Amino acid sequence: MTDLRTIRAGEQSIAVRKDLRVPMRDGVTLAADTYSGAADEPRPALVALSPYGKELQALAQWPPKDVEHRSLYLRPRRALSFEPELMGAEHAAPDGFYQAPLTVTDKVEILSWSTAPFTEPTEMIGQGAAHLFAEIDQSDTNFILRLWDEAPGGKRQLITTAYLKASHRELDEERTTEGDPHHPHTRAVPVEPGRIEEYVLRVYPFAATFLPGHRLVAELSNDEPLADEHNALLPPDAFHLPVGRPVTHKIYRDAAHPSRLVLPFTTGPATA
Repeated sequence: MTDLRTIRAGEQSIAVRKDLRVPMRDGVTLAADTYSGAADEPRPALVALSPYGKELQALAQWPPKDVEHRSLYLRPRRALSFEPELMGAEHAAPDGFYQAPLTVTDKVEILSWSTAPFTEPTEMIGQGAAHLFAEIDQSDTNFILRLWDEAPGGKRQLITTAYLKASHRELDEERTTEGDPHHPHTRAVPVEPGRIEEYVLRVYPFAATFLPGHRLVAELSNDEPLADEHNALLPPDAFHLPVGRPVTHKIYRDAAHPSRLVLPFTTGPATA
C-alpha cells in the first residue's frame, strides 16, 4: 500500500508517496517514492530511484550536512591520496595520453586514478572542483572527468562528472571559492601549445557514501566513450562535441603542480 504524507521545504508543502509500485518494461515492478506539489492541480513530480536508498530530505540548505572540502591529490602509479606529492616533475614525470580524432578511431583514451579502498563509510555531499595542471600541443581541448564508486568485485556506479573546454578556463574570481569554481564563459582564450596551465573544473553536485572496501576512481579523457556501463544508456545526441583534432595531453602532478580533486566530505557520521 502506498504511504502518503506531507513534508515542508521552506514555505512549500510537498506530497510524498512512499513505495509507489511502478511497473517497468521488462516486467519488474519497482517501489519508488514520488515528490510532488501538495495542491490538487497537476504539477511536475520527482520520482526517486537509487541504488543508495530513496530517502530524500526537506532541505533548508545545500549541502544538507556540514561538509569540509578536502583534497585528494593525483599521484604517480595512478593513485589518489590525501597526501600531496613531494617530488618535482623531473622525478614524478607527468601522466599523459594522445587522442586521435573520432573521425579516424573509435577508441577514447582514458587516464584514471584511484584511492585505496575506504576502511569506513565515507560520505560526500555537495559540489567540488578538479584542479588539473596540464600541457597540450593544440590551442584547445576538452577535459571530461568522471568519478566512480568501484565495489570490491569491480562493479562501478557513476557518481558525478565535470567538464571544461580548455579555452574557457577563465575563472570568475569574485564568485569562486575553494571547491566551488565559477567560469564566466564570456569568451574563448586559445591555449598556448606547450605551456603548463592550471585548469579548474567544476564537479557537479552529488551525494554518495563510499562503503568499506570501495574505491573512488577518477577518469579523465577529452572525448566521451560512446558505449560503456553509463554512456550506453544515453541517446546519441547526449554527448559533448568532440575536439576534432589530434591532441597530446600531459597531466602534471608533482610538488610544483599539485593536481587534485577538492571534494565535499561530511563532518558527521555517514549515512549508508
